[in-house]
Amino acid sequence: MLSKEMAKIDWKSKTAQEIKNLVRGLNPIMGAYTTLNGKKIKFWKVDIVKEDEIIVENLDFIKNGTVLVSDPRDGIFIKAKEGIIKVLEIQGENAKKMPIQDFLRGNQIQEFDIFE
Repeated sequence: MLSKEMAKIDWKSKTAQEIKNLVRGLNPIMGAYTTLNGKKIKFWKVDIVKEDEIIVENLDFIKNGTVLVSDPRDGIFIKAKEGIIKVLEIQGENAKKMPIQDFLRGNQIQEFDIFE
């Protein structure tokens, strides 16, 4: 039986692979969610970034859930435990599901914002 508590992304303890599996497992039923600035954000499709796709210095000192890159062309890259997540499909609060590029055209997510 699925519950809302199961769908919340735990940035502190989940690895990038575990977050990807959570998102994949809850799509299309309910979606995995997190919060940013008090607003609920659902992730419908994510991928794990390959090491050569993004270079970040001092990654060990950055808190899990931190946005490393937010670019309307490239998407959003978020630090997770043992890896980096790239968001491909997202749903804002009271909005419909859409590709990340479309979402970023109308919504502001800045680098170093922290998902909780």
